[in-house]
Amino acid sequence: MKTLKFGPSTECIPGKVNVGLYIHDGEAWLVDSGLDDEAGRKLARLLEGRDTPLKRVVTTHSNADHCGGNAFLRRRTGCSVAATGLEAVIIENPFLEPLLLWSASPFAELRNKFLQAKPSEVDLIIKGPGPFDESGLSAVPLPGHFIDMIGVRTPDDVFFVADSVFSPEIIEKYALVFVLDVGAALSTLDELAGTEAAWFVPSHAPAVEDIGPLVEANRRGLMRVSEAVWERCAAPASRESILAFVADKFSLSMSVTEYVLNSAAIGAHLSWHRKEGRLAPLVDGGILLWKRTG
Repeated sequence: MKTLKFGPSTECIPGKVNVGLYIHDGEAWLVDSGLDDEAGRKLARLLEGRDTPLKRVVTTHSNADHCGGNAFLRRRTGCSVAATGLEAVIIENPFLEPLLLWSASPFAELRNKFLQAKPSEVDLIIKGPGPFDESGLSAVPLPGHFIDMIGVRTPDDVFFVADSVFSPEIIEKYALVFVLDVGAALSTLDELAGTEAAWFVPSHAPAVEDIGPLVEANRRGLMRVSEAVWERCAAPASRESILAFVADKFSLSMSVTEYVLNSAAIGAHLSWHRKEGRLAPLVDGGILLWKRTG
């Protein structure tokens, strides 16, 4: 595996999920671990080839593509895992993610490695912003995308920003980027726009020195989906009909997994419109509908 060096002790291992690597006193800290055992195996081989023991995996959040390698790495290296308290609950009990998305016991098609990682114990609960262990790494809250996601800033001033921003190519391809709290995600984008760092490393975009263009691309992506949701609600509409409208508008094809993720994201946009006083729910004929207010 090739790495990109961004500071004396900070590197990135690029891939479908960019994994952070920080070296302190001859030991390694990883920021996330990839999707599955194979991702964990490759990371372990990289560190073994350098004769650098793995001290800890800092998990930014509990989506499977960020913590799927944890269980393998714990078995192989004896490393520990750190995460925030709410994310730790899902990391240790990963069936909760598809349950959360489906709001019931998930059916067979949702019990896959993209939604349900292998369980791994969390040894260190990150309880707030700032340094959390002897490495000097600092946790930075990045709410919006998932329940209690953090970014990680290294002493080299490299900021791993997890899934707070995505590449313009991903936004263009998928249009409906996953989010649980639209208002919080927009606030996080505002915070990132005013943040300085030597490098910003998103999980699903190349590293950049200036995060401003990425922030604006992600803001536009969120707003165009919210505008499409508002457009469909000119007449009362169900979440399913809103998702169908958005899928048609942006020419989306979906697997069952993608449908459930996108349905949750539509729910996040509806909740935001409700909080802002633009939409209100009602039940009509046994169907939950959303209508414009005023």
